[in-house]
Amino acid sequence: MAGTGPVRYFDSGESAVLRAPRALVAFGGWVDAGSGGTGAVRYLVDSLGARRLADLDPEDFYSFTDTRPLTSVVGPGQRAMHWPRGEFFAATSPGESAHDLLLFVAPEPNMRWRTYCSVVMDVLEKYGVTQIINLGAIFGAVHHRGETPLMGWATDAALREALTRRQITFSNYEGPTGIVTALLAEAQARGVPSAAIIGFTPNYVQGVANPRTSHALLKAACEIAEVDVPLADLERAGRALVRQVDKLLADQPELRERVERMLAMLQGSEEPPSSGAPEPAPGFDMGPSTAEPSGELPSPQAVVQELEQFLRQLRGTSESQPPPEGDPKPDGGQ
Repeated sequence: MAGTGPVRYFDSGESAVLRAPRALVAFGGWVDAGSGGTGAVRYLVDSLGARRLADLDPEDFYSFTDTRPLTSVVGPGQRAMHWPRGEFFAATSPGESAHDLLLFVAPEPNMRWRTYCSVVMDVLEKYGVTQIINLGAIFGAVHHRGETPLMGWATDAALREALTRRQITFSNYEGPTGIVTALLAEAQARGVPSAAIIGFTPNYVQGVANPRTSHALLKAACEIAEVDVPLADLERAGRALVRQVDKLLADQPELRERVERMLAMLQGSEEPPSSGAPEPAPGFDMGPSTAEPSGELPSPQAVVQELEQFLRQLRGTSESQPPPEGDPKPDGGQ
């Protein structure tokens, strides 16, 4: 184990040599609805048996009163601390791909973004990354059974063409932004092609991870990165979530009607992205609408509260286990 500044390396020998690696990156927090992005990267870490390459010391980049560390009981009178930190992993791509994967997942940092992005890029360049794709998710007026709309942008003409071929809508959003934009700007300054892909997840299914969103993101990202990764387990997990939501709505007709009316209301003012049309700024809402509907239409919050009560069980026993150090919020920070 070796450290250089804020970076702690776990694997710097021959086993860390990667073949023209593609980087898939995700940040918990602002643009990670339903853990869509972080869940996708964590799935790859687990399913591909990725090895840990390095992590970042959180001291310089997080306000621990905003992004709090977690504690867990490990024995009588003993507790462990789990600090928020970014983690780098390497995975050998299965199949015939000429590219390995370098995976990075972290909570969005609270401070020193320019330094943070420079440090992250230093690590990615150390391992020879040739392309960066960031994965994220936001809540939108989409149905839990429908296709997952995707939007994105890219700093490179070839990547923009790749997004267009997959009917990923380009965004013309201007306004407050997240760490993803800062990281991709640093990548562009260093001449590393990069892109961001954002998936929409149903506004009324909150409080649980949404593997359908993660599956849609990974399917697109892996095609663009030219890596062949099995996604069947993630797809099955998405179908299980759909069945759970279907059961809830079937058992509660009034709630089903409220969801349908809420979707109609949202789609009247915030259409999901469609191929070929730029996404307007409202499409970048980072959470459920805070505006109360007129008349007797239900608010998204009212539906969410009823759904959360039922869907919380989908988390199973995972909440009783200590979370990975790089993911201090089990629900992705939403």
